[in-house]
Amino acid sequence: MTRLGPRGGILFVLGMTVVLVVLSLAIGVEGGAFAGAWRDWRAGIPMAESVNLQILFLHRLPRTLAAALAGAGLAVAGCAFQALLRNPLATPYTLGVASAGALGAWIAVILVGRYPDGLAGQIEFALNGVGLSLRQFGAFLLAALDMGFIYLLATRRARMSPAVLLLAGVTLGMMANAGIVLMRYLASPDLLVSMERWLMGGVAVIGYDEVTRLAIGVIPCALVLLYYAGQYDQIGFSPELAAGRGVNVTNLQRGTFIFGSLMTAMIVAEVGPIGFVGLVVPHAVRACVGANHRVLMPLSVVAGAGFLCFCDIVTRLLFVQETPVGIVSSFIGVPVFIALMLRRGFTDWER
Repeated sequence: MTRLGPRGGILFVLGMTVVLVVLSLAIGVEGGAFAGAWRDWRAGIPMAESVNLQILFLHRLPRTLAAALAGAGLAVAGCAFQALLRNPLATPYTLGVASAGALGAWIAVILVGRYPDGLAGQIEFALNGVGLSLRQFGAFLLAALDMGFIYLLATRRARMSPAVLLLAGVTLGMMANAGIVLMRYLASPDLLVSMERWLMGGVAVIGYDEVTRLAIGVIPCALVLLYYAGQYDQIGFSPELAAGRGVNVTNLQRGTFIFGSLMTAMIVAEVGPIGFVGLVVPHAVRACVGANHRVLMPLSVVAGAGFLCFCDIVTRLLFVQETPVGIVSSFIGVPVFIALMLRRGFTDWER
């Protein structure tokens, strides 16, 4: 039995997330914009004539939605990989997916910057016609290659242990980080500055283009992973036992790897790498409601959204110059994860 119990944990997570989303809309440099937008809306003032409505609907609302979508996607992906590989450290980041996606984005930006009239520029122009960019395509391509390699290891005839798969993912991530360093060396100064900021992770979006792409990339993939929730409970014991209970282990592995990597790549392409969300949030929610994935995974979606909104609020309140949210999530995630480990006495995470 957990400290709060399932019902109390559900109410706590839902309540905190609602509060954090509202605070994310209300807090900013213009402190009275939220109340002012409400007054202007009640007075029937059009958005074109109301600065408060423009701040709320063109700046804060897209930013809050971007943080919520990215946090929800990273949290549910982390929860799915932890269950599938039966390892509490398995996330899209420890498996190298995020680093590979970041490398793909770097390569795309460098190619377009160096050869704007070449093949890279032509591909960029074609992708722009369907609302995408070469950076997004590059992020997804390398993230898919990374996860494809992990998937082949996981499904080979002589099954590898989850610990070895995790080690392989960490190694691939280190190799991708080395590639990022090489791209930084090759980049021109203007590209280097912009990509360095992107590499720190940030949800300071304006308008709804990024939000729309995040929604297209996150929502369908998250729904697929949520569909697998009951099967993750079975595979948590062992793949053989899950197969004996009617779970198609191969399809479960394939679906988790494909949709988890696709979702991570889309998030990385839009807001950059944001660490610790997929690692900390599922464990924190598990401590509140237990290990039943039919409850754990939906609540991880909700808590992930709230956690990244909280990190974004911190960037606005505590720093004179706004800090990328990826830095704040790491500063918060590390002590929270250590506290969770101490609470469990460094034992297994299964229950």
